[in-house]
Amino acid sequence: MAFTEVVAWSVILGLSLMLVGGLVLWAYGARRAHATVVAAGPEAEATRNFHLNLVRWFFVYGVLVIVAGAALLFWSGSIFF
Repeated sequence: MAFTEVVAWSVILGLSLMLVGGLVLWAYGARRAHATVVAAGPEAEATRNFHLNLVRWFFVYGVLVIVAGAALLFWSGSIFF
């Protein structure tokens, strides 16, 4: 594979990772801002805790994917320049 092909694919992959991470963070923000009334009871509390943990992991995943995409872009830029 030629040198420019590696740089081009790295840029494409980095941008796509940043797009996916941004969409995940967007979904995280929409879910976090969405306030629902939860009925009382142990099942409702367990469901609320599960959704809070799920939203937290979506945030972590989104941030990690954006960081990986940015790192790939910086790496390809350092190779190219």
